[in-house]
Amino acid sequence: MRSSVSVILSNPPPDTTMSYPDYCTNPHHHQTLLVLVKQVGTQLKSRSFHKLYERISRVGHIKVSDSGGSQRPVWVTYRRDYPVENNDWGDFQTHRRVLGIITIGQVGSQNDLNDICKQHESLKVKYSSTLYDSRCIILGLNPDGTVYEPDSRSNSRSGTPEPNSHIENHSHSSHPPLSVNGHIHPTHVKKLSAGSTDRDSGVYETVGGEDKTVADTDSNHPPDSPSLSSNDVNAELKLDPSHVNGSDSGSESTSELGSNFEEGKLDSPRDSAHDTSQSSISTSTSQSSKASLQPPSNFKTRALFYPTGDHAVNIESQLQDFISSLFWVLESKRLDKSQEKLERPPLLCAPFERKDFIGLDLDSRTNKKRCVGRLKKQLADLSLQASLPAEAIAHYSQAADTLRSCNDWLWLAACFEGLCAASVVMLYPNLRRNTGLQRFSSLGVGGHQAGVNGLGPRRNGSITTNSLPTGLDPATIKQSTKYCLTPDDIVEKYREAIVHYSKYRNAGVVETEASIKAVHVLIEQKKYLMAAEFLSNVVFINLQLSDEEKIARFNALAELYHQIGFHRKASFFRRVAAMRCVAPQNQQPDWGQCYHLLLQTLEGYRISLDPLEFRQDGSQGWPSLQVQILQELVGTSRRMGQNALCTRHQAFLVSAMLPHLNAAERQEMATMLESLGARSASGPAPLVVQDSGIIIPPVNIINIPTCKSVRLVPPTVDRKAKSSLPVIEEDNGPFIFSPFTSLSSNHNRAQGKMDFEWVEGDVCEVNLEFINPMPFEIRITNLMLMTEGAAFESWTSSLVLTASPSAQSCTLRGRPQAPGELRLVGYSSQLMGVTSNCRFKFIPSINKIPQYTINIIPALPFIQILSTDSSSGANDNSSVKSSPEGSVVSLSMSGGETREVSVVIHNVSSQPVDTISLNLEPSRGMDREALRQVFQYSSDNLMSQLPIPPGGKASLTLYVYALGDFLCPGRIMDDQLESSSMVSGSEPPSLLSGGPSSINSRQSVANSSIRGRKTHRTESSASLMSSSSRGSARSGSSSSTCAGNSSIRTRTATPLTTPAPTAPRTLEANLKITYSGGAGLLDHQCRTAQVSLAVDVSASVLVTRWDVLPAETPHQCYIVLDLLNTAPHEMDLHYTPTKHILIEAGESCRVPVPTDRCPLNKLNVEGGVEESSCSDMSSALGAHVASLVELRWTLGPEDTPGRASLTGITFPPHTHDLITMAPIHWDVKLNETDMVGGLENSGIVGELMYLSVGIVNCSGRMLPPLSLRLTAFQDHQNGHLNYRLDAKMTTTGATKLTLPQLNEGEEVRHECGLLFFTAGMYKIEITCSPAATAAQTSLYENIIPAHQHAWKFSPPLEIAITDI
Repeated sequence: MRSSVSVILSNPPPDTTMSYPDYCTNPHHHQTLLVLVKQVGTQLKSRSFHKLYERISRVGHIKVSDSGGSQRPVWVTYRRDYPVENNDWGDFQTHRRVLGIITIGQVGSQNDLNDICKQHESLKVKYSSTLYDSRCIILGLNPDGTVYEPDSRSNSRSGTPEPNSHIENHSHSSHPPLSVNGHIHPTHVKKLSAGSTDRDSGVYETVGGEDKTVADTDSNHPPDSPSLSSNDVNAELKLDPSHVNGSDSGSESTSELGSNFEEGKLDSPRDSAHDTSQSSISTSTSQSSKASLQPPSNFKTRALFYPTGDHAVNIESQLQDFISSLFWVLESKRLDKSQEKLERPPLLCAPFERKDFIGLDLDSRTNKKRCVGRLKKQLADLSLQASLPAEAIAHYSQAADTLRSCNDWLWLAACFEGLCAASVVMLYPNLRRNTGLQRFSSLGVGGHQAGVNGLGPRRNGSITTNSLPTGLDPATIKQSTKYCLTPDDIVEKYREAIVHYSKYRNAGVVETEASIKAVHVLIEQKKYLMAAEFLSNVVFINLQLSDEEKIARFNALAELYHQIGFHRKASFFRRVAAMRCVAPQNQQPDWGQCYHLLLQTLEGYRISLDPLEFRQDGSQGWPSLQVQILQELVGTSRRMGQNALCTRHQAFLVSAMLPHLNAAERQEMATMLESLGARSASGPAPLVVQDSGIIIPPVNIINIPTCKSVRLVPPTVDRKAKSSLPVIEEDNGPFIFSPFTSLSSNHNRAQGKMDFEWVEGDVCEVNLEFINPMPFEIRITNLMLMTEGAAFESWTSSLVLTASPSAQSCTLRGRPQAPGELRLVGYSSQLMGVTSNCRFKFIPSINKIPQYTINIIPALPFIQILSTDSSSGANDNSSVKSSPEGSVVSLSMSGGETREVSVVIHNVSSQPVDTISLNLEPSRGMDREALRQVFQYSSDNLMSQLPIPPGGKASLTLYVYALGDFLCPGRIMDDQLESSSMVSGSEPPSLLSGGPSSINSRQSVANSSIRGRKTHRTESSASLMSSSSRGSARSGSSSSTCAGNSSIRTRTATPLTTPAPTAPRTLEANLKITYSGGAGLLDHQCRTAQVSLAVDVSASVLVTRWDVLPAETPHQCYIVLDLLNTAPHEMDLHYTPTKHILIEAGESCRVPVPTDRCPLNKLNVEGGVEESSCSDMSSALGAHVASLVELRWTLGPEDTPGRASLTGITFPPHTHDLITMAPIHWDVKLNETDMVGGLENSGIVGELMYLSVGIVNCSGRMLPPLSLRLTAFQDHQNGHLNYRLDAKMTTTGATKLTLPQLNEGEEVRHECGLLFFTAGMYKIEITCSPAATAAQTSLYENIIPAHQHAWKFSPPLEIAITDI
């Protein structure tokens, strides 16, 4: 007992508490060997050290064949810094011991080498109590110890292999030449054995000034095991390629490197750097001037010389040898512990326990049990590190039973923790190991970078837990796991261990690490709520930590909470850590670290700095907390001096949290944003946080103002373009309507595809409607459209929105610069110093249409239409108006007036007009025939002026005729007036008849046929001849019956009811000018300009009544018209080329107009219904008369000329024979003398006169049988006709006969003799009519009307008979 106390008192009292917990620890650390990797010297750059450290940390797992031939995995943890205080706890838990040291330095001189060796030796002294072996990697030296010069090695550097390609097939490599490697004493250099892996690495060892190979040293082998040479050692080493990972400071590597080699075939690699060095050394004559650097004599560590880190291609094999040496020392110590039988076992103590055992009786039964139990527990730790978990479990169980009996709670808790660790190693071999892929923090906010050793924390479910390490037999694992704890027992033992640790104030760090290990196990078991309980215990453990350690503690807790899914709790601890960085008591606040920690809290508070991912509806997260965190981000970035970040976060706060801010807060936040934006404007580009690479997404304020609608304005009618190619109509089958067409158009419209096109170079407009959600007026500047696809020049504009909830419109303009497909994707604006690119697909109110697509066609010319009235004195009655729909030309004219209008085409674009086509279309019911009469033009003159250059003009003359209806509407002939006018005289009897026996029957037939038939035209008028006018000729005859009534005089009309003047009518038409040119013409595109023509026609002259009278010659007739002057001025009317009459305003007159009769070949009367035939004949006769009669007039003080036509006039059936030419031609001869034009004939009483009557068919078709009748009578010039001439004359031959059918052009002739008994004036009437048998045949009905027909030779033949 006294000796034990003296041992305790002889050592200086160390620090009894560990410096800080290892928050990256996990149960697998209990089986690893701790190696300290340290940078020494001042020449080595941090980047080179980290690069080499990464390579070292990848060798975290090797396999060693033990003395029994079994394969054992050896796990290594690499640390770049490790407190000595924690190393003092190595007796309590052996995995806390630093077993190996690797130093890395770079030299350029002897002083640098001495300094590195001194620092290395000091580290060995510092950790001498636990150190097994060490290595010193020195860069900057060639293998022979000379200083490396990069210029002299430039030729050989190109052949340097990659660092990871150091293993080559032994069969393909030759033995390198012997060379002198770097050694302490170059004159006593001894190469390692031929089978050693160090033969080409420049690795030597100095022991007491004498060179020894690794095979000569026995410090790396257990004393009880057979001595192994370097060949044996390396032959037993095998490398597992399935665990290759990186490492970070304070974390271990459980990775394996390389590939599996067959036993006895592992050989040291040859790298080109060493080959180069050997070739350079072989030419020792040129290198003799270089002096080798020599380490100090007290430097007793194996040194590895490499020119650079890239030349250290065999460092992995050196590390395998180093780890193997550590293992064998550990194995020897384990065997020593397991085989020693001590009567008085030493008392192992935790650092803080030493003072507690001073003066105690260590020989007591209880203390002896305590000593034995603690030794057994330490043996279990060594067994676990030696990859014997099953044996470790047995030792832990024995130690626990022993320590429980003596109430050694601290070491009992350590036994439970070790028992859990051994069980976890067997049950969860891949617990908390990371894969080779690592995430960098620059990939997004909150990114986590795992430890390079692969034992850092990971996210839930990222690694499966059912796989085994490569090389382990599942059957062996299954056999050995029967001794380990069950998953529930592991958790329970951890809980019990933590309870025991909590009894000791100085074991707070151990208690913290045990809780963290339990949390890892529970995460693997997916028991997250129970893991949260263990984490709560960590929170309440009171540790004396510095501010930096507290920050690390809160960060570790946050990461663990994040792994178990407690994101809000994790963010809470990260925020606490952030506030600790800038606490008032902190003399050196770290605002940068505070900012980065605050960024990591955003995920837990459901905040994404990308506005597109942040939910603005408030369904996730806590708005008040989110506002507070964002305000802290703004303040922190402001204290950092990062004004751009400050503005960006404030813009996000205003935009994202707008629905959760009241009016006062909106005003305050907007004012602050405007102030920050004035210092540093925020653009739409992402920001990269300095020193971290974190990317802050851009903030586009899409809800201030809120866009409610978007409408692309189609081009106006005059600017709209269309294809000049003929449109091929799609055949939809027999159905008139196809639903697929409408569905397709609706789909295109829903997808934002416009059904119109814009033209390159034209000004295009887009209408937007905005709503201002702010309680104050906002001003938006640099408002412009955002487009994709075809080049588009967007024009900026400014907008001021008042504080109103109603929508306010805005028009944005631009000009397409090239043809193609243009996609309108959004708009850009600047508000409060923030430039935002607002895309439609991200605006909730209009995101149904993410973009609007419109086709841009090549540039086309554009014309303007100018119009002038060319007629003299007519400018006051015309006007020209221009509008986007086209130009409007308005004229006020009198009916029948004609004017000339000059249409000027002005090219106001930058493209020439190459082609023009004109098309005149009627409007408002005007038919094509009327259109041709009203408007006329000649396009040849216009075509001769092409092309029209930019700024040029071309003219077109348009002739306008004021077409009016000159017939009085509403006049309908009644039956009584019609019948009375027809019966204007008595029909004479036959020359041989005794009286008019057949007159009544013919008259009744005529009356009945006409009475049942009315004219179809309402404009037709009654006959001008009243029923009392009995002296007129019969309407049904072709000549007048009385020569005295054949002369018609112009006279004022009898008092009649004057019709009311008709209201002015308007004639409208559209002149469409289709034109193209430039690039658009090549693309078959054109434009259409429209000139609307409106002619207001006022009445000038009106035909109120009309009738037909026979003329003196058989080929003419008189059209008698009653004319009314409806104009406000006196009218000079010319009704024939030589006759005219003056008509005062409002007065009427009657004029006869001689007109040629209508030839029969003009009458196209089809067979069929009788009334249809009469209507067609009336129209044909009216058209004939209208084509021959033209009334010209001059009106007003300016003598405005005009002409009136009888277009549309119709005639009743009883007048048709007067207008129509007879179907027969008379050839009458008296005594061989042709009777023409009323020639007077004379004869003597008793002298026989010969009368020859010839009839020729000139109707153009065959005539039916005709009845020819000769009738003689005397006209007493008193209105009485005497037909009773039986006593005065006689005839030879027939006076009435029936002629046969006459073919077209056939002639028939009848001759008879006339013998007069008394002197006097005689008249012979020659009449031809249809025969009685053929009068009702259909053939005849197709030629003449159905009433009584008779063709007379006119005038009647007059013969003067004298006595001598």
